[in-house]
Amino acid sequence: MIRVGGQVRDLYVVVGDPRKLVKVLEILSYFGLAVRGLSPEVRCVQGVVVVDDEGYTYIVKNGVAVDGRLVNIDDHGLDKGLAMAIVYARVLQVNPIHRIVVGIDYGKNIGMAVVVNDDVVHIRSYRSADKALKDAKFFLENVESEFKIVRLGIANEIDEEFVDAVVEMFRDVSTIEFVPEFRSSRHRYFLEDARLSPDEVAAINIAFYRDTEGR
Repeated sequence: MIRVGGQVRDLYVVVGDPRKLVKVLEILSYFGLAVRGLSPEVRCVQGVVVVDDEGYTYIVKNGVAVDGRLVNIDDHGLDKGLAMAIVYARVLQVNPIHRIVVGIDYGKNIGMAVVVNDDVVHIRSYRSADKALKDAKFFLENVESEFKIVRLGIANEIDEEFVDAVVEMFRDVSTIEFVPEFRSSRHRYFLEDARLSPDEVAAINIAFYRDTEGR
C-alpha cells in the first residue's frame, strides 16, 4: 500500500515579517498543510519549524527547543525553504532524500503526483497545464535530491505541445521519462476515506512505474 500525502509532522510558523508571513501561509495553505503557531509559554516543539530571521531571534531569546527541523526562509529563500518544509512534514524518513519523482497523467484534466523517496507529498488534478507545471517546478527546483525524475504517461491523445513544454522546462533540472499510460488508473488509493480522482490515481501509478513493473 502506498501512503498518500498525509502530514506526519506538526508544522509551526514563526515569521515576524508580516508580508513574509502572509506569503508563507498562502503557499502552505495552497499545498494543504496544517499550520500551528507558538504561544508564549511553549518551550519545546516537535516537528518542522519555519522561521525568518525575526522568528529565529524569538526562538533563541525565549529558549524554545526544536526537536526536529528548523527552516529559515531568510537563509534558504522563500520557495526553497517552504518546499523543503512541506517535504519534511510529509515524508516518513527525512534523511536521506534519494529521489524526487513527478508523475504526470495528461488528459482533459492533468493528474500530478510528487513522490519523495516512497512518499506522495503532493497530489492534485489540474485543469490548467501551466499550473500543473508550475507546481512541479516548485518541488523539482527547490527540493535537494540525488535523483530528480519527471515521468510522463504517454497515451494516444497526448498533446505534443504539452510534451515540448515539459521537456523545455525540466530538461536541465531532471531526467525525463516517457512511460506507457495504459491501465495506469487501475489501482485505487484512499486518503482520509476520500477516493482520489482517476487522474490522481493514474499520476501516482505513473510516478511509481518502475516499482510496479518490478524494475
